Amino acid sequence: MKNRIFFKRSKVLIIGAVLFLMFAFWPAQARAHNIAVANTVLQNYSAGANTVEVKFDVTWEHPFSGTDANAAAFYDRAWIFVKYWVTGTDSETTGWHHATLVSGGTITPASDGKGAFVSIGANQVVKWSLGTDGVSGASTVKVKVCAMEVVYIPQGQYIYDAADAGTSSFNNYGAGAQTSVSATSHVPTGATTGWPNGYGAFYIAKYEVSQGQYADFLNMLPAGTAAGLFSATSLNGYTITYTGSNAYGLRYAAGSPDRGNNYMSWDDCQAYAAWCAMRPMTEMEFEKAARGAGATAYTYPWGNTAPSATTYTVEGGVHTQYYANYNNQAGAKPLAVGLYLSGDVVRTNEQTGASPYGVTDLGGNLWEHLINCAWTTTPANGSGTTSVPGSWPTAASGKGIRGGSWNISSANLRVSDRYFAGYASTSRVNSCGFRCARTAG
Repeated sequence: MKNRIFFKRSKVLIIGAVLFLMFAFWPAQARAHNIAVANTVLQNYSAGANTVEVKFDVTWEHPFSGTDANAAAFYDRAWIFVKYWVTGTDSETTGWHHATLVSGGTITPASDGKGAFVSIGANQVVKWSLGTDGVSGASTVKVKVCAMEVVYIPQGQYIYDAADAGTSSFNNYGAGAQTSVSATSHVPTGATTGWPNGYGAFYIAKYEVSQGQYADFLNMLPAGTAAGLFSATSLNGYTITYTGSNAYGLRYAAGSPDRGNNYMSWDDCQAYAAWCAMRPMTEMEFEKAARGAGATAYTYPWGNTAPSATTYTVEGGVHTQYYANYNNQAGAKPLAVGLYLSGDVVRTNEQTGASPYGVTDLGGNLWEHLINCAWTTTPANGSGTTSVPGSWPTAASGKGIRGGSWNISSANLRVSDRYFAGYASTSRVNSCGFRCARTAG
């Protein structure tokens, strides 16, 4: 395969925190993971404009870039967004709020002001419009800069539904036949140009949502909202716990923070994506990110080689050693996101299971909730709250799951497999997880 990128995994949303406007700063909060936000400070408050700059450092290991089969550049970035808390006004009943960013820093925010895509670097600056968010310059405010690793998938042609594996169900683009997607107008019947069909550029999370990320999310929500989005189980490798006697912000904790977050319902996924100001991916975007560009119809994210059934013991259970976490061995469960990039055993580029764009676990580990071709409304990005945009489907025929999981056979690891393309369950399931996406621009 061409343009393969080998790198060690990095994972888990990291939060850096400061205390603002009295200029007494809290130290950055960060666990020892590869992506980290540090040295967050507030500076250059403008009383006239009621804006302030948020300066921070962001790092992660093994950044990469490449050129796909369409000669288009792809690369990894961090999606950063800012959450704030007004001391004396906010409480556990309100949770943290999403800051509106405006131009004027060293980083250009996304057009909706909900965050920014950034490269590794120190002394990066975004400008926060306090006035837009109704925050007085006399307030004392806590700020957290949140970051997750994403991959930029460039505009370009790719093969959809390789070997006719997808069938025509749920309004599948191409009516079940292998086809080339080579224009923004190549969308499911009933959708309009601009529906996320994988041809247009987009960003996708490099990793599935981890249990550490999800616990961070719960700890910043209003207490009542968090309770409704929490799965109180300890089965199948799920390690997030709730301790009601802890102070607000410390009640949810993940025993295995790097592990893929299972037991995610569609409602959980939508709330998480909306709060991050991102959105669910579509199944056509899934195939583009998993297969790569050009005219080659790879069967699996890593190529055409069937996944190995060779096993080893890792994270307290027996799991397949190469390509993907699948096949339901003794003690199997979701593994740490991106584990096959970790170097815990020697693997070839192909055996890491990463896609040609360097996106991990698109085959195996966890089924991934997404929007299918039956939903023809163009999904907007989230607003930074858990309120779900009306342009996203409910758990009905417009959503499904793709990619296979730790407890299924190799057939479901095929990029174009749509066995559960119409999966409309509202339940939390031990093999279902999620990753976010966002339209570029």
